[in-house]
Amino acid sequence: MAKTIAINPSWYWPDDVPRLLGVPPMFCDRLMAERWSRRRPDVVAVVDEDGALTYAELWSRVSAVAAALRARGEGGERIALVGPSGIGGVVAFLGALAARCRPLLLDPTSQAAAETAATVGVGLAIVQAPGQAPPGVEAVELRQLEETGATDTTAPGERPGEVSDVHEPAVNLVSADGWAAGHSHYSLVSGALSVSAFLELERGEAWLCAMPLWTWEGLYGALIPLYGGGTAVLCGADGATDQVADLVDDHKVAYALAPFDILQDLSRGRPRRLADSMRRNLRGLMLSTDRPFAAGDRRKARKVLDVPILTVFGLAETGPILASHPSWYVDESVGIPVTNVEVQPANPQTGEPLDTNWELLDYANMVIRAPLLMAEYEGAAAEDERLASRIEDRWFKTWASASFDANGMMYLVEA
Repeated sequence: MAKTIAINPSWYWPDDVPRLLGVPPMFCDRLMAERWSRRRPDVVAVVDEDGALTYAELWSRVSAVAAALRARGEGGERIALVGPSGIGGVVAFLGALAARCRPLLLDPTSQAAAETAATVGVGLAIVQAPGQAPPGVEAVELRQLEETGATDTTAPGERPGEVSDVHEPAVNLVSADGWAAGHSHYSLVSGALSVSAFLELERGEAWLCAMPLWTWEGLYGALIPLYGGGTAVLCGADGATDQVADLVDDHKVAYALAPFDILQDLSRGRPRRLADSMRRNLRGLMLSTDRPFAAGDRRKARKVLDVPILTVFGLAETGPILASHPSWYVDESVGIPVTNVEVQPANPQTGEPLDTNWELLDYANMVIRAPLLMAEYEGAAAEDERLASRIEDRWFKTWASASFDANGMMYLVEA
């Protein structure tokens, strides 16, 4: 077992995993689609129940969406992506980024998300199905954009207001409370790189993304494999169907990212075809949790699937913060800080960092510093003094509490 005390609290740290790693200052669309269209053009990039795209095909469709948006004069504008899902959701997201727009990812069923769209000033909504646009916002179907962009050969120059710096707010993820977290290209690349390094992913590996693309987990579930030139296997609105189980087999999926509540069924071997395909292929099943959990189903699922059951904790504002590592973990623990994330204890009453070690405390709030952190809150959240106080001197107050054991494992607790 490797150990380090270089950055508290990671007393345990896996062998051969970098604790800190430099992040390339590149745009997401260039790093995760355009470069692989040149280096690995015939490799499958994204796949769902309706089909698949190679990296060459993905970049062609992304470029068409970007061209259509720029032709409409939308370069640099705030654009809502309503209910992005499957291949179309990835194309719309990367296309908006390639046009240097600022996409806001929206849950089509959430009233809070619709209200957030109004406060950040959305001018256009890209939809994959009719009737999804927020009230009063012009809607355009993704299919229409692709058809228009495919015939547009113009290359307009940079427009005023376009995202020109990878550190600028460029993507809005909406938190469970309806706050718009403004991520930059840099923070999203940081998250994909950090998880890839933490899990020691090999180039070209496939991931199953079993969460909606408008959540931080769903977005990273797509971006992590694309960062490594691998394949993102995307669940549709119906979740992990038998057809998705077949895709796990066909593409030899190495990791899956899913909600924690799927565990109860998986611990009983249900749905059977998905459980069987996971058992044959997975090197790890990552389950997202934002609260303390019982370890019983985790142990049962590990026995049933015969794969490591890994937990991950994160927020819309930060992406992944803590995660289990396949080399060694404790069933009751959520894990250790992922690569590039520093976690320090804070006073649960005030949220202010404490000048003491984790092991001397029963529990504490977590404050973090990481390149994964959003650039800023946007919309109405930007005017909220309480939210503004969450970021201070590059430290972010998670408002979540944890305890810490002698090995450096962290446990979510109810404060």
